[in-house]
Formats: sequence, C-alpha cells, structure tokens
Amino acid sequence: MAKKFLPASVRTFVDTVSGERAPITEKDFTPEELQQVRDAIKNSRQRQVGKRFIGEAGKPLKQDYDQTAGYQDYGSGERGKRVENDFNLGSSGAMRNTLGRFSYEKTPDGRLIAKDTYDFKDDLVKEAGVRPTSDYEKMSTLGKIGTLAADTVLPWKGGVSTLPSRIGSAFIGRDGRPVNIDLGKADFKKGGKVKAKTVAKPKVSKASSRGDGIAQRGKTKGRFV
Repeated sequence: MAKKFLPASVRTFVDTVSGERAPITEKDFTPEELQQVRDAIKNSRQRQVGKRFIGEAGKPLKQDYDQTAGYQDYGSGERGKRVENDFNLGSSGAMRNTLGRFSYEKTPDGRLIAKDTYDFKDDLVKEAGVRPTSDYEKMSTLGKIGTLAADTVLPWKGGVSTLPSRIGSAFIGRDGRPVNIDLGKADFKKGGKVKAKTVAKPKVSKASSRGDGIAQRGKTKGRFV
C-alpha cells in the first residue's frame, strides 16, 4: 500500500530508521522505480561513449566501462530530463534520492544487478554545523533526539533543511543495509568497451573521481527538503 503513496526514498528511509536491516532488493520497489535504475545505467553507459580518452594521434584507445551510475545519470520522464535538484518529493526523483551513486554488474547468467550500501555515515557532514556520525554513536536514543531538536532550531547547526539527513546519520549511520537489486536481463555484453575518440596533444583537466561535483556517497540520500 505504501508504494502507491510514498516514493522509494521516503519508504526506505522510514523503514531503515525504524530498525529494518534486511537487504534491499527489487521487491522493495515499483516497476516505475526499477525502470529509473535501468535508465540510470543506460545513461551512464551512453555518457561514457562520448568521453574523449587521450592517446597518441592515430591510435584509438579502448576503455572499460566504469560500471557505476551517478546522480547526473538519472532521468525524469520519457524525454530524459535530468533531475538536478535535491528538493524532489515526487516519484521522478525516487531512486536518485534512494540509491544516489551505485555500482552494477552483469552476472554470468546475464542478469543485471545494482549494488550499493544504504547508509548515512557522515551524510552531509561537509556542510557547516552538521555533526559527523561518530558524534551520534556516543549518545543514547534520548540524547540523539535532544541533539537533533536543538540543532534544528539553530540554522548554523543544520536547521530544518538537513533534518532528514541528520536523522539518518543519528539512527542509521554506518549501520546500513546491503542493496542487491535484480533488474532482469542485461541488454549489453559483459565487459563491453568504450571506443574512444583520439585527439592530438589536448589540454588535460583533472576529472572528478566521483563523476560529477555532487556525486559523493550520501550527498542527497534521505534528503527530502
């Protein structure tokens, strides 16, 4: 029943904060939410085809696909409009705000599996005033509740906008849930290569190790407001 009214990000967050630690699988999501994960993988692979890998002129390079999907790979609707902001309570941002960045693999029998760990270790900790997970681990349940309430009143301690993430950090933290989502038959060859375009002596910029500026674990996971 909850699947009809609440997006995956809210359902998964509430269940996990309430103490659920069973693995997260395809059974926890609607067909539409699972399609969002498939689309993210597809977009990730298409994005990598367009990358320009540097090599000696006239010598094409081949590079293995980085089998991860990031925040920039999620789409909204048939036109593939990217979901850019974190404030997304609707169904279009359900899996972006549940999994965020995740890895995937093709099994020997051809199944496409999305893998992740749903946790809130140091979620948003880089933002001013947000406490690290280790601070909450030293507190009792009442202590956590009192601290969360006090920090919510003070904008420089997190305020309302980071409350879901701070709740996750306090009551989930590093004690998360494994994610293993069977997405059905994979429609690509295992170990596929990206054939790169070559250019002669271009300027090389350092690429983000996470794929894009906000693709950090837990950056939007559980952040509903």
